[in-house]
Amino acid sequence: MIAALILGLVAVALAANTILVNRETRKAAPRDGGKIVDTPVVTANVKIEGDGPPLLLIHGFSAALDWWDEIAPALAKTHKVIRLDLIGHGGTEAPHAGYTIEDQAKLAGAVLDKLEIDSLPVIGHSMGGEVAGELAETRPGLVSRLVLIDSPANLSVSFNPATEAYLTPVLGQLLYHLVTGRVVKRGLTQGFAPGFPVPEKFVADAEQLTYTAFTHAHDKSVLYQKEKPAYERLKTLDPSIPILVIFGQEDRLVPVETAKLFEQVPNTTVKYVEGAGHSPMVEKPEATLELIKAFLGEQP
Repeated sequence: MIAALILGLVAVALAANTILVNRETRKAAPRDGGKIVDTPVVTANVKIEGDGPPLLLIHGFSAALDWWDEIAPALAKTHKVIRLDLIGHGGTEAPHAGYTIEDQAKLAGAVLDKLEIDSLPVIGHSMGGEVAGELAETRPGLVSRLVLIDSPANLSVSFNPATEAYLTPVLGQLLYHLVTGRVVKRGLTQGFAPGFPVPEKFVADAEQLTYTAFTHAHDKSVLYQKEKPAYERLKTLDPSIPILVIFGQEDRLVPVETAKLFEQVPNTTVKYVEGAGHSPMVEKPEATLELIKAFLGEQP
């Protein structure tokens, strides 16, 4: 009788915790040198640097616009570089819902509309590549060129056991209260080649995510690939645009061999960066910049 009562109380406590954690939201706030931009989608944190032809950078899952810090200043010497935090990430608003790849692409499009930009190259990292591809698909003519950095071609991303546990309903909401910066940092190591030191600012990016933003962004990315793999979507772009796919040869999140699937997409080139894991623009910025500038027709 007592055991049953205790189990019942534990179940109620877990259910209540799950509801409370899932209800957490966060308002937008300027972060990492960005400014707040109101859009019909959500209020976003946007950073703009440089002058010249516009260029958009879209970060990946559980990241923020500071993941571009190693290459954005160099690009800003010849471009108006626009960086935004995706929904629920960085300084952008974190609502109860609205984390689909389609929603994220609508946010990117809304920011560009606000800036009165009607055509530009777009660079997306990891999940940000899915967002960039969706933007190209749903806004023909807006994306003139596309660069995908370690972005999954299909449903092939594989997280470590700790991250998978965090994504598990009920258990994840419980772990939400127990996760420390050290645990977060350990989880982020998978985003880089073995031995690469994880920057503390990336730990801060992940720590400020609400549980809803973290799980919904992940789940909607999975759903997007389940409905139709990214490389298949890119095949149908009309009109076709030049695409560069960059992959770190030591990627531990997305199987490197899946990059070859992008070769089926018209007008696409696949390049690899030696010594880099899932984030070559952070790990090997010079090599990544060289590939991007050559693709844009610029001097390295």
